[in-house]
Amino acid sequence: MREFYIITIHPSFIEAYLNFGTLKSAIDKKVARITPMNLRDFAVDRHGTVDSRPFGGGDGMVMRPEPLAAAIKSLPERPYVILTSPQGKVWKQNDARRLQALARPIALICGRFGGVDERLISHYVDEEISLGDFVMSGGELAALAILDSILRLSPGVLGDQRSPELDSFTPAMAGLLEHPLYTKPEVFEGLSVPDVLRSGDHRKIEEWKKRESLAQTKKKRPDLL
Repeated sequence: MREFYIITIHPSFIEAYLNFGTLKSAIDKKVARITPMNLRDFAVDRHGTVDSRPFGGGDGMVMRPEPLAAAIKSLPERPYVILTSPQGKVWKQNDARRLQALARPIALICGRFGGVDERLISHYVDEEISLGDFVMSGGELAALAILDSILRLSPGVLGDQRSPELDSFTPAMAGLLEHPLYTKPEVFEGLSVPDVLRSGDHRKIEEWKKRESLAQTKKKRPDLL
């Protein structure tokens, strides 16, 4: 069973999400154990302090290194530590595959306030990850998104194991976007499902999917080509 730890000042935020979707499935099927860790349990004083003003001045507060280091050291095995940060590398599907195959526990630090003391990052963090070139108030959503993308690749988590193999960005899709999808009704507001998808001709359907996957990528994400 894979071990994941999420270090946060809002553990209830994480706990709520564990009751739904991919993460719940991974827990129920004993693919993963996900442990939210309340950073304030490792605070520097009885008031639960985990942050302080930055040296040199500046806006906001900075997460102190001692509580984060103590949280990491409390774990039974040294984990692979990821910090969610707008300064990190942008998360990609290949990263999800890489970390799904990693044979180590993973600890995700949810950044908060103005950032994290650089000494903690240099001594304890293995990788900084960003969801994109924007800033959020905290790293909880980013940590959950990262974890969801990792666990959905684990055998048995999804209802149809072909699903993660045929998603956008996967090797089976040559790194391209998935083709357009259609379901009932056959006609919606005057728009019909393409005839080929109702033809029953599997060879022509596969050709259509490949052709439309390329067209979809050219239209929506030409940077992938």
